[in-house]
Amino acid sequence: MINILKNTGFLTGCALVSLVSFLAVPAAVAQEESSSGTLLKRKGPEEVILENLHKARPEIKFGKPRPSPIKGLYQVQVPGGPILYVTPEGDKLIAGELLAIEEGGLVRVEDPYLIAERKKMVSSIDPKSTINFKPKGKAKAVVYVFTDVDCGYCRRLHSQMHTYNENGQQLPGYNDLGIEVRYLAYPRAGIPSPSADKLISAWCAKDKQDALTKLKAMEAVPNATCDNPVATHFQLGGEAGVSGTPALFFPDGKLIPGYLPPAELAKQLGI
Repeated sequence: MINILKNTGFLTGCALVSLVSFLAVPAAVAQEESSSGTLLKRKGPEEVILENLHKARPEIKFGKPRPSPIKGLYQVQVPGGPILYVTPEGDKLIAGELLAIEEGGLVRVEDPYLIAERKKMVSSIDPKSTINFKPKGKAKAVVYVFTDVDCGYCRRLHSQMHTYNENGQQLPGYNDLGIEVRYLAYPRAGIPSPSADKLISAWCAKDKQDALTKLKAMEAVPNATCDNPVATHFQLGGEAGVSGTPALFFPDGKLIPGYLPPAELAKQLGI
């Protein structure tokens, strides 16, 4: 997985501190007075937050602010980037993953609202727009994978679609375990880019599965263009919180941001 903040050029590493300071601009005035002395409508925190975020980074299309699981903070999704946890005044933020402190360890917090939104997103995907790798016989589970061909862990995942060797052992792949993988295109370098062109060639190939397999094995395939879903997938992934590849979505709205070996993914899917 790439750095969740790097994909959009939003911020990286120590730059987080810089952005927090950069956003420490005066919050928008809660209520303004007209020339006649009449008080105008009070601005809500959602409006204040968006105004300050856009002042700080006008080139970014921020999502709609909504109350977060952390009491007193609002959350804002950056398309293709992290979720931001912002103060009601819109003057400070935290960017990153939300973890719950529980006995025995730290657990990633899944916001019920985001799960519901992802579930809607997954149910809206036309299987015909994806490149599918199906098991023999009836699939026990389906997982949607946003993928790039110039991504090491994407290549590793694909190399384990069927039986593979690891440490001298033959292990069952995703399809062998009954998992159907439905790929969506997510060129991390954006559109246009060489990565996007490769994905377009795969989606426009006569044999899509073969073309994608060759590209993930770092083999060349003929350049091809057609009416394709690559840009639509890329936008959809950004809106759903994809910040790197591979990104695995379950039909129930669960998101796993990264590679999982076949046996572990089967366990997560309950099969």
